[in-house]
Amino acid sequence: SPLVACIEETGEYFRGVSYGQDAGPVQANSVTGAVCTGTWSRVPPGIGIAEVTCDDGRSGSSVYTWFEPESGTAVGDGQFSDGAQARFWAGNNLERYFREIDPRERQRMTCQPEDMLLS
Repeated sequence: SPLVACIEETGEYFRGVSYGQDAGPVQANSVTGAVCTGTWSRVPPGIGIAEVTCDDGRSGSSVYTWFEPESGTAVGDGQFSDGAQARFWAGNNLERYFREIDPRERQRMTCQPEDMLLS
């Protein structure tokens, strides 16, 4: 599934992909050029966790705790080893998710969906 992530404090965003239904590899490329790779897995009760290591020295972990059923998008939060907080979204219909989210939530986002999404 495609994924995007954003460090709200700096506006750095990531584009990538995750594989598998219950677990698998994940890779995301930062707009700054860093490449992050790792694994994700689903754990009961419907929570997903991911661990990544980036080629710029950072590592990070994330947990998704919310699944938006209309677009099939998993939404979660994470933290990098440098303390940066990230928000991420994964799913096969991210365009629909970002098009239909509450406009107030979209206005609060530092990273704009049209920048994060692959065209």
